[in-house]
Amino acid sequence: MNAATLNVVGRPRIFVDGARSDKLEADLIRLEARADAAGVASLEAVFLNWGSRERGQPVDFVHFRRSTVDFGKRLRVAFSVDGEEQTVFEGPVTGIGASFPELRPPELTLLAEDALAALRYRRRTRLSEEQADGDIATSIVEAAGLRADVGRQGASHRQLWQVNQDELGALRARSGDALLSVRDGTLHLTEVSAANETPLRLTRENQLLRFNVVADLAHQRGEVRVHGYDVAAKEAIHESVGVDVARRLASGGRLGAELVTQVFANAADDLHLAAPATGNEARTLAEAAMSRRACRFLRGVGLTKGTPALRVGSRVELVDLGPWFAGTYLVTAVTHRFDQLDGYRTEFVAQRPDLGDDR
Repeated sequence: MNAATLNVVGRPRIFVDGARSDKLEADLIRLEARADAAGVASLEAVFLNWGSRERGQPVDFVHFRRSTVDFGKRLRVAFSVDGEEQTVFEGPVTGIGASFPELRPPELTLLAEDALAALRYRRRTRLSEEQADGDIATSIVEAAGLRADVGRQGASHRQLWQVNQDELGALRARSGDALLSVRDGTLHLTEVSAANETPLRLTRENQLLRFNVVADLAHQRGEVRVHGYDVAAKEAIHESVGVDVARRLASGGRLGAELVTQVFANAADDLHLAAPATGNEARTLAEAAMSRRACRFLRGVGLTKGTPALRVGSRVELVDLGPWFAGTYLVTAVTHRFDQLDGYRTEFVAQRPDLGDDR
């Protein structure tokens, strides 16, 4: 996508159980739709709740009607971009609140969460045998009635117990550092290294209002070592990975895993509590730990004029930021906001593994 200014309609469209609600749209004061890599997107929307339901009727509370809003009704929020509707949130109402200010009319607050929230309400004990993390995650998602698009295999387990744990916690445990998001009834679980959609180009000449970024060595390591014991072979397990794992994620710039060893000679991470059963499992765990650290070398927070296409797992190409910080970032958290002061704004958190070079 080029850097041309997008024609985004500033006010959101609001749907209740599939039907557009003109009244909720007209009475909207502010909303905030949030999503991050851990899953469970949420919505908070505040509406004016005082007036006449129909012309000629007496003034009263407008939205205290179960036929209009109620627990379980599905809310969908979308914006129009160049005439095409783009959804930024969809999920059932899980909370209803009210505010009665001293100097303003009464307000109604609606809280909603996406379909992934349902996994919090199911607690199970299960044994998985000879399965990889990706297979276990697929079983959890499909048992909840969702389709699964699990793009990671992860470590393999001879036996793995889930003991009195809610399904959401179990899913996150098997997801590693992958990105979780629900779209159109499908849970997408994507490895950071596999997020490869076409980048959305943002510049201060079109949508990008501000961007703050830092490259930080605090959590970088030049080597990750995993230790354990192979009961079957009756021998100790010692596996390690280095900068080569981080390099696979980068685009040619300077890696935090390389730079940290120039500043601190013994910057290594030893993991003794991972309890791998085999050497292959230990190496998989080491690679995952190294990748998790490497991907977060650069972390930034940006604000746009309102970009519905931004979601968890999006890739953004940020230009006009100089040779060190310009480049392609992975979006790990997004908040779509609307209020009557600033209109529509999108805040995002993004990361990348390498710092550009000025040579």
